[in-house]
Amino acid sequence: MSKAVVLARSVKPEWLDKTVEILLDNNDSDRNEIKERINEYLSNYIKSSTNLRKTREILLNIWFDIDEEILDFRTRAFEIYKETKQSDRLGIHWAMILLAFPIFKDLCIIIGKLADMQDEVQLSQIRRRVFELWGERTTLLHSIDKNIKTLKDFNVLEQKKPGVYKVIKHEIKNKEVACMLLYAVFKSSDKLYHSFSDIDKFMELFPFENNLELDDLNQCGLFTMDRIGGETVVSIVK
Repeated sequence: MSKAVVLARSVKPEWLDKTVEILLDNNDSDRNEIKERINEYLSNYIKSSTNLRKTREILLNIWFDIDEEILDFRTRAFEIYKETKQSDRLGIHWAMILLAFPIFKDLCIIIGKLADMQDEVQLSQIRRRVFELWGERTTLLHSIDKNIKTLKDFNVLEQKKPGVYKVIKHEIKNKEVACMLLYAVFKSSDKLYHSFSDIDKFMELFPFENNLELDDLNQCGLFTMDRIGGETVVSIVK
């Protein structure tokens, strides 16, 4: 999928909620009207016209300007969003961001791996590992800071002191949302399938606890199961 690399502005969960609500109100059709409504809403929080435009485009990249191949997935996301509790909606947004911004995915993997080894993660460690993957560029440095701010606003990172963070875990109780998160990881991966025993080890989902069982994957309709080398493997439905 060809997507924008740099997530140049931070976003808040309530802004993502509002974007979804606007799309649902407009039946996801008139882009100009959707833009104007997002502009009107964001103007209450962002005074700079440039920053407002950049933030609006990020919200649209996540939920509106998407690849055709995930349109059905987004339709499913809309339906689940309407039915699920507020506490689980972050997982729906997270899935869509993983599909929209590769830098967000890689950053989360890095944070997840660091948090798996130590109680606190340092911004300097995160930056160094991102630069190893993407190259050291000024725009990327700015993007890392905005991604970190987004994760703080999502309440999945707590700043203990300047440049030092602790992960805050969130339990995903809605199995549909947990399946959506897993689907987004599979869809954004180069691998054709993954071992079922590894589904709770994806660092892209570092703040989430989902407790998915094999029956949950069978029932949600997003995955197929097979046996390879004596173990159960999972792939997404094409």
